[in-house]
Amino acid sequence: MPKPYIIYLSPYDILRPRTNQLSDVRFTEGFAQNNCHTHLIVPFVERADNISRIDVKDTYGLKSHLHIHYLPTQFKEDVHGAWQLAQVAWHGIRKTFSILKQRSQKNKTYIISRSTHLLRPYFTLRKLFPSRFKNVILIHWAHDFHTSENHQRIYRNSDFLLATNSSILNAILKSANIKSPIGGVTLNPITESQSQEVITKEDARREVNLTQLNTPLVVYTGKIGKNYDKELKFILGAAKQLPDITFLFTGGKPESIAFWKDYCSGQNLHNIQFTGYLSDYRKIKYYQYAADILVSYYTHQGHDVRYNFPNKICEYMLTSNLIVSPNYLATQDLLNEKNCTFTEPENSEALAATIKGIINSPFESQQKAIQAAKDVREITFNKVAARLLKQFPS
Repeated sequence: MPKPYIIYLSPYDILRPRTNQLSDVRFTEGFAQNNCHTHLIVPFVERADNISRIDVKDTYGLKSHLHIHYLPTQFKEDVHGAWQLAQVAWHGIRKTFSILKQRSQKNKTYIISRSTHLLRPYFTLRKLFPSRFKNVILIHWAHDFHTSENHQRIYRNSDFLLATNSSILNAILKSANIKSPIGGVTLNPITESQSQEVITKEDARREVNLTQLNTPLVVYTGKIGKNYDKELKFILGAAKQLPDITFLFTGGKPESIAFWKDYCSGQNLHNIQFTGYLSDYRKIKYYQYAADILVSYYTHQGHDVRYNFPNKICEYMLTSNLIVSPNYLATQDLLNEKNCTFTEPENSEALAATIKGIINSPFESQQKAIQAAKDVREITFNKVAARLLKQFPS
């Protein structure tokens, strides 16, 4: 049977590794690990702090070969706006046609993108060039749910739909009035290497200079910015009620860290640590492993909590440290009472009480953390890609 082709169209510049870049690169590698001809098409953004192209494999922890195509967009900053996305789409189409020309039409080919802007032209091109698109399947990977007609059209016209969680997929199928089972759930997996990695709390604390800490440690690895003020204020509000517990936040640009340090000073908060922006994302895992408790506490501000599935959830689970989170619909594919401690959303008093309860119930908490680590090891990009290939239209 001919090997299938995977062509993944990403709107993100992978030479500056961040959450979405990690997701796209590792998702694509999952198909390479399952014996597919795998092509990742990405825009090139010229930055002084880019990693080298030859360092991509090591930085992203890639174990399998995939073809990476850098589009000559000549941008100097993040891709944003319709005009820049149109340029990425145009260059991506040219590269896609080159790949389609090289392959045998006997090879089933799956063109996948999370970006509706990048995927949309292919539905028209398939009508204009049916012979070139023989055996080509168009797939949208949804990380959120949108009601706009442009998104709804992509939902209706896609040959198959992917979503990071069941809540998104069910909303799409219902809104687009799709009856047949043409969708799959990916979650936000870990890599095979991550699933096999062994990092002790002691080793992690040495790596990030926390060996002298003599209080319980609560860690939040998320976005630190002025626009996320409600999210952080709920956690800081809990920290104010728990002065004997250290709260540590990773990430944040200098101006954001200055803002939050001033805020903490004004609130007389002295049990808070900020790492600031970590240029090497691989450092983040050491803070996650160093924790006693890991908090995922996003709010309605900036998110639709029915659909938002944080990338960090699977990474949190891997550490064997207890997770605290609201019980949102979007994470119910993965989190449950056996592997997580749920708390009331948007309530600092409830969050503080939950954290205090965990500290006072170490055995029960540890059992949940152990279960989380066991559950997540079955959710790797390799295994998810293998399952999806069986679900994709044949």
